[in-house]
Amino acid sequence: MAVDKPHQTTEVFRWILEVEPEWLSCEEIRPGKDASSRWAQGEAVQYSLSLLPPEERQRILRFYHVRDAKLSLGSQLLKHCAIVRTCHVSWLESVIVKDHNHKPCYIPANGHDRHCEFNVSHHGSLVALAGCSQKDVQLGVDVVQIDVAKDVSKVRQEGWPSWVSTFEAVFSAREVQDIVSWEPSEPLREEQMLQAQIRHFYAHWCLKEAYVKMTGEALMAPWLQDMDFRNVRVPRAASALPIGQSNDGWGETVSDIEIWRSEERVKGVKLELQAFRDDYLIGTATSKLDLAFSPYQLLDLERDVLSVAGNI
Repeated sequence: MAVDKPHQTTEVFRWILEVEPEWLSCEEIRPGKDASSRWAQGEAVQYSLSLLPPEERQRILRFYHVRDAKLSLGSQLLKHCAIVRTCHVSWLESVIVKDHNHKPCYIPANGHDRHCEFNVSHHGSLVALAGCSQKDVQLGVDVVQIDVAKDVSKVRQEGWPSWVSTFEAVFSAREVQDIVSWEPSEPLREEQMLQAQIRHFYAHWCLKEAYVKMTGEALMAPWLQDMDFRNVRVPRAASALPIGQSNDGWGETVSDIEIWRSEERVKGVKLELQAFRDDYLIGTATSKLDLAFSPYQLLDLERDVLSVAGNI
Protein backbone atom coordinates (compact mmCIF):
# COMPACT_ATOMS: atom_id res chain seq x y z
CA MET A 1 0.00 0.00 0.00
CA ALA A 2 1.35 3.44 -0.94
CA VAL A 3 1.93 6.03 1.72
CA ASP A 4 -1.12 8.07 2.69
CA LYS A 5 -0.99 11.72 1.69
CA PRO A 6 -0.67 13.95 4.75
CA HIS A 7 -3.45 16.47 4.23
CA GLN A 8 -5.37 16.61 7.49
CA THR A 9 -4.39 19.49 9.79
CA THR A 10 -5.84 17.57 12.75
CA GLU A 11 -3.50 14.60 12.30
CA VAL A 12 0.15 13.82 12.89
CA PHE A 13 1.36 11.57 10.09
CA ARG A 14 4.09 9.11 11.06
CA TRP A 15 6.50 7.27 8.80
CA ILE A 16 9.15 4.59 9.19
CA LEU A 17 11.92 3.86 6.70
CA GLU A 18 14.20 0.84 7.08
CA VAL A 19 17.61 1.59 5.58
CA GLU A 20 19.49 -1.67 6.20
CA PRO A 21 18.39 -3.33 2.93
CA GLU A 22 18.90 -0.12 0.93
CA TRP A 23 21.98 1.29 -0.80
CA LEU A 24 23.94 -1.95 -0.59
CA SER A 25 27.60 -2.04 -1.51
CA CYS A 26 29.22 -4.74 -3.63
CA GLU A 27 32.19 -4.79 -1.24
CA GLU A 28 32.64 -4.92 2.51
CA ILE A 29 33.51 -1.45 3.73
CA ARG A 30 35.25 -1.18 7.05
CA PRO A 31 34.72 1.87 9.28
CA GLY A 32 37.10 4.70 8.49
CA LYS A 33 37.46 8.27 7.28
CA ASP A 34 36.80 7.26 3.68
CA ALA A 35 34.11 4.64 4.41
CA SER A 36 31.15 6.81 3.44
CA SER A 37 32.90 8.13 0.32
CA ARG A 38 33.63 4.58 -0.87
CA TRP A 39 30.05 3.54 -0.16
CA ALA A 40 28.79 6.58 -2.10
CA GLN A 41 30.38 5.29 -5.30
CA GLY A 42 27.41 2.99 -5.79
CA GLU A 43 24.91 4.06 -8.44
CA ALA A 44 21.86 3.94 -6.14
CA VAL A 45 23.67 5.95 -3.47
CA GLN A 46 24.82 8.54 -5.99
CA TYR A 47 21.28 9.03 -7.25
CA SER A 48 19.84 9.46 -3.75
CA LEU A 49 22.61 11.86 -2.78
CA SER A 50 22.02 13.88 -5.95
CA LEU A 51 18.55 14.74 -4.64
CA LEU A 52 20.05 16.64 -1.71
CA PRO A 53 21.72 20.07 -1.50
CA PRO A 54 25.54 20.04 -1.41
CA GLU A 55 25.79 20.84 2.31
CA GLU A 56 23.52 17.91 3.20
CA ARG A 57 25.53 15.55 0.98
CA GLN A 58 28.77 16.67 2.59
CA ARG A 59 27.50 15.96 6.09
CA ILE A 60 26.47 12.45 5.10
CA LEU A 61 29.85 11.67 3.57
CA ARG A 62 31.70 12.55 6.78
CA PHE A 63 30.44 9.53 8.70
CA TYR A 64 32.96 6.96 9.88
CA HIS A 65 30.44 4.10 9.67
CA VAL A 66 28.37 3.33 6.57
CA ARG A 67 25.34 2.46 8.73
CA ASP A 68 25.36 6.01 10.12
CA ALA A 69 25.63 7.48 6.63
CA LYS A 70 22.62 5.38 5.57
CA LEU A 71 20.56 6.60 8.50
CA SER A 72 21.50 10.21 7.79
CA LEU A 73 20.65 9.86 4.10
CA GLY A 74 17.30 8.26 4.92
CA SER A 75 16.57 11.01 7.43
CA GLN A 76 17.21 13.81 4.95
CA LEU A 77 15.15 12.16 2.22
CA LEU A 78 12.19 11.72 4.58
CA LYS A 79 12.31 15.39 5.61
CA HIS A 80 12.22 16.58 2.00
CA CYS A 81 9.48 14.08 1.16
CA ALA A 82 7.35 15.33 4.07
CA ILE A 83 7.70 18.95 2.94
CA VAL A 84 6.86 18.16 -0.69
CA ARG A 85 3.81 16.05 0.19
CA THR A 86 2.49 18.41 2.85
CA CYS A 87 3.17 21.81 1.31
CA HIS A 88 2.65 20.85 -2.36
CA VAL A 89 5.94 22.38 -3.43
CA SER A 90 8.59 20.98 -5.73
CA TRP A 91 11.51 18.96 -4.39
CA LEU A 92 13.88 21.85 -5.17
CA GLU A 93 11.69 24.17 -3.09
CA SER A 94 11.80 21.89 -0.04
CA VAL A 95 14.62 23.81 1.60
CA ILE A 96 15.44 22.70 5.15
CA VAL A 97 16.67 25.37 7.57
CA LYS A 98 17.11 25.53 11.35
CA ASP A 99 15.05 27.49 13.87
CA HIS A 100 16.31 29.37 16.93
CA ASN A 101 16.86 26.06 18.74
CA HIS A 102 18.80 24.63 15.77
CA LYS A 103 15.87 22.32 15.08
CA PRO A 104 15.40 21.49 11.36
CA CYS A 105 12.30 23.13 9.90
CA TYR A 106 10.75 24.41 6.67
CA ILE A 107 10.06 28.09 6.02
CA PRO A 108 8.18 28.82 2.76
CA ALA A 109 10.29 30.94 0.44
CA ASN A 110 7.39 32.48 -1.48
CA GLY A 111 5.38 33.64 1.50
CA HIS A 112 2.53 31.17 1.05
CA ASP A 113 0.82 29.86 4.15
CA ARG A 114 1.46 26.16 3.67
CA HIS A 115 3.32 24.74 6.64
CA CYS A 116 5.09 21.56 7.63
CA GLU A 117 6.24 20.80 11.15
CA PHE A 118 8.34 17.64 11.44
CA ASN A 119 10.78 15.79 13.63
CA VAL A 120 13.03 12.85 12.79
CA SER A 121 14.86 10.19 14.78
CA HIS A 122 16.99 7.22 13.76
CA HIS A 123 18.56 4.25 15.49
CA GLY A 124 19.43 0.70 14.55
CA SER A 125 18.26 0.45 10.95
CA LEU A 126 15.12 2.60 11.24
CA VAL A 127 14.38 6.25 10.52
CA ALA A 128 11.17 7.60 12.07
CA LEU A 129 9.44 10.84 11.09
CA ALA A 130 6.45 12.59 12.66
CA GLY A 131 4.92 15.48 10.73
CA CYS A 132 1.94 17.82 10.65
CA SER A 133 0.67 20.62 8.43
CA GLN A 134 -0.78 22.61 11.34
CA LYS A 135 0.94 25.80 12.46
CA ASP A 136 2.01 26.56 16.03
CA VAL A 137 2.51 22.92 16.93
CA GLN A 138 5.63 21.22 18.27
CA LEU A 139 6.52 17.60 17.52
CA GLY A 140 9.09 15.20 18.90
CA VAL A 141 9.87 11.61 17.97
CA ASP A 142 12.44 9.13 19.21
CA VAL A 143 13.18 5.61 18.05
CA VAL A 144 15.44 3.29 20.02
CA GLN A 145 16.64 -0.22 19.22
CA ILE A 146 17.14 -2.26 22.37
CA ASP A 147 20.23 -4.46 22.32
CA VAL A 148 19.17 -6.70 25.20
CA ALA A 149 22.18 -9.06 25.03
CA LYS A 150 24.65 -6.17 25.17
CA ASP A 151 22.87 -4.42 28.04
CA VAL A 152 22.33 -7.60 30.05
CA SER A 153 26.07 -8.25 29.88
CA LYS A 154 26.82 -4.76 31.22
CA VAL A 155 24.18 -5.03 33.94
CA ARG A 156 25.66 -8.32 35.12
CA GLN A 157 29.08 -6.68 35.38
CA GLU A 158 27.98 -3.46 37.08
CA GLY A 159 24.77 -4.41 38.88
CA TRP A 160 21.33 -3.00 38.03
CA PRO A 161 21.34 0.11 40.31
CA SER A 162 24.88 1.03 39.25
CA TRP A 163 24.09 0.66 35.55
CA VAL A 164 20.98 2.85 35.86
CA SER A 165 22.91 5.47 37.85
CA THR A 166 25.17 6.16 34.87
CA PHE A 167 22.16 7.86 33.25
CA GLU A 168 21.04 9.84 36.30
CA ALA A 169 21.87 13.18 34.63
CA VAL A 170 18.94 12.57 32.28
CA PHE A 171 16.36 11.43 34.86
CA SER A 172 14.84 12.91 37.99
CA ALA A 173 15.59 11.29 41.35
CA ARG A 174 12.06 9.87 41.36
CA GLU A 175 12.51 8.38 37.89
CA VAL A 176 15.81 6.77 38.86
CA GLN A 177 14.11 5.21 41.87
CA ASP A 178 11.15 4.07 39.77
CA ILE A 179 13.45 2.48 37.20
CA VAL A 180 15.67 0.77 39.78
CA SER A 181 12.80 -0.60 41.88
CA TRP A 182 10.41 -1.50 39.05
CA GLU A 183 9.34 -5.13 38.75
CA PRO A 184 7.01 -6.77 36.21
CA SER A 185 3.53 -7.75 37.35
CA GLU A 186 4.25 -11.46 36.95
CA PRO A 187 7.19 -13.46 38.33
CA LEU A 188 9.99 -14.12 35.84
CA ARG A 189 13.24 -16.01 35.80
CA GLU A 190 16.40 -13.97 36.36
CA GLU A 191 17.28 -13.56 32.66
CA GLN A 192 13.73 -12.61 31.70
CA MET A 193 13.58 -10.24 34.65
CA LEU A 194 16.67 -8.37 33.46
CA GLN A 195 15.30 -8.14 29.94
CA ALA A 196 12.00 -6.72 31.24
CA GLN A 197 13.82 -4.17 33.41
CA ILE A 198 15.92 -3.04 30.46
CA ARG A 199 12.82 -2.56 28.30
CA HIS A 200 11.25 -0.52 31.09
CA PHE A 201 14.38 1.66 31.29
CA TYR A 202 14.27 2.34 27.55
CA ALA A 203 10.55 3.17 27.75
CA HIS A 204 11.49 6.03 30.11
CA TRP A 205 14.43 7.01 27.90
CA CYS A 206 12.38 7.05 24.69
CA LEU A 207 9.59 9.15 26.23
CA LYS A 208 12.01 11.71 27.62
CA GLU A 209 13.87 11.97 24.31
CA ALA A 210 10.61 12.51 22.40
CA TYR A 211 9.49 15.19 24.86
CA VAL A 212 12.82 17.02 24.85
CA LYS A 213 12.96 16.94 21.05
CA MET A 214 9.45 18.39 20.94
CA THR A 215 10.63 21.37 23.00
CA GLY A 216 13.66 21.82 20.74
CA GLU A 217 16.12 21.50 23.60
CA ALA A 218 18.86 18.92 24.08
CA LEU A 219 19.15 16.20 26.70
CA MET A 220 21.33 18.57 28.72
CA ALA A 221 18.42 20.96 29.29
CA PRO A 222 18.67 22.35 32.86
CA TRP A 223 15.14 21.23 33.77
CA LEU A 224 15.63 17.56 32.89
CA GLN A 225 16.07 16.41 36.47
CA ASP A 226 13.00 18.38 37.55
CA MET A 227 10.79 16.44 35.17
CA ASP A 228 9.60 12.88 35.48
CA PHE A 229 7.24 10.55 33.65
CA ARG A 230 4.83 8.55 35.74
CA ASN A 231 2.54 5.63 35.02
CA VAL A 232 5.04 4.40 32.44
CA ARG A 233 4.02 1.05 31.01
CA VAL A 234 6.14 -0.89 28.57
CA PRO A 235 4.24 -1.72 25.38
CA ARG A 236 4.33 -5.40 24.59
CA ALA A 237 6.52 -6.44 21.69
CA ALA A 238 4.90 -7.85 18.56
CA SER A 239 5.80 -11.45 19.46
CA ALA A 240 4.23 -11.04 22.93
CA LEU A 241 0.79 -10.18 21.59
CA PRO A 242 -1.92 -12.83 21.19
CA ILE A 243 -2.07 -14.46 17.78
CA GLY A 244 -3.86 -12.20 15.34
CA GLN A 245 -3.28 -8.95 17.25
CA SER A 246 0.15 -8.10 15.84
CA ASN A 247 0.03 -6.29 12.50
CA ASP A 248 3.16 -6.48 10.34
CA GLY A 249 5.47 -6.42 13.34
CA TRP A 250 3.71 -3.65 15.23
CA GLY A 251 3.33 -4.31 18.93
CA GLU A 252 1.29 -2.63 21.62
CA THR A 253 0.74 1.13 21.99
CA VAL A 254 0.48 2.92 25.36
CA SER A 255 -0.62 6.52 25.85
CA ASP A 256 -1.72 7.02 29.46
CA ILE A 257 1.62 8.47 30.56
CA GLU A 258 1.75 11.35 33.04
CA ILE A 259 4.29 14.19 32.86
CA TRP A 260 5.29 16.00 36.05
CA ARG A 261 7.66 18.94 36.50
CA SER A 262 8.68 20.25 39.90
CA GLU A 263 5.83 18.20 41.41
CA GLU A 264 3.21 19.81 39.18
CA ARG A 265 1.32 17.93 36.50
CA VAL A 266 2.19 19.08 32.97
CA LYS A 267 -0.87 19.35 30.76
CA GLY A 268 -1.30 20.17 27.11
CA VAL A 269 1.15 17.52 25.86
CA LYS A 270 0.18 14.28 24.17
CA LEU A 271 2.53 11.29 24.42
CA GLU A 272 2.50 7.84 22.89
CA LEU A 273 4.88 4.90 23.07
CA GLN A 274 4.77 2.23 20.37
CA ALA A 275 6.51 -1.15 20.20
CA PHE A 276 7.80 -2.34 16.84
CA ARG A 277 9.01 -5.88 16.27
CA ASP A 278 10.79 -7.27 19.32
CA ASP A 279 13.55 -4.72 19.75
CA TYR A 280 12.25 -1.24 18.93
CA LEU A 281 10.36 1.40 20.87
CA ILE A 282 9.11 4.63 19.27
CA GLY A 283 7.98 7.62 21.30
CA THR A 284 5.94 10.50 19.88
CA ALA A 285 5.12 13.82 21.54
CA THR A 286 3.01 16.79 20.43
CA SER A 287 2.07 20.08 22.04
CA LYS A 288 -1.55 19.82 20.85
CA LEU A 289 -3.93 17.42 22.62
CA ASP A 290 -6.48 17.56 19.80
CA LEU A 291 -4.06 16.20 17.21
CA ALA A 292 -4.60 12.54 16.35
CA PHE A 293 -1.61 10.27 15.84
CA SER A 294 -1.96 8.35 12.60
CA PRO A 295 -0.67 4.75 12.60
CA TYR A 296 2.97 4.45 11.61
CA GLN A 297 3.50 3.57 7.95
CA LEU A 298 6.51 1.54 6.86
CA LEU A 299 7.57 3.22 3.63
CA ASP A 300 9.09 1.74 0.50
CA LEU A 301 12.11 3.81 -0.54
CA GLU A 302 11.56 3.67 -4.30
CA ARG A 303 7.76 3.91 -4.36
CA ASP A 304 7.06 6.27 -1.49
CA VAL A 305 10.13 8.49 -1.24
CA LEU A 306 12.33 8.65 -4.34
CA SER A 307 9.35 8.82 -6.67
CA VAL A 308 8.26 12.04 -4.98
CA ALA A 309 11.43 13.79 -6.13
CA GLY A 310 10.51 13.25 -9.78
CA ASN A 311 12.75 14.89 -12.34
CA ILE A 312 14.54 17.70 -10.55
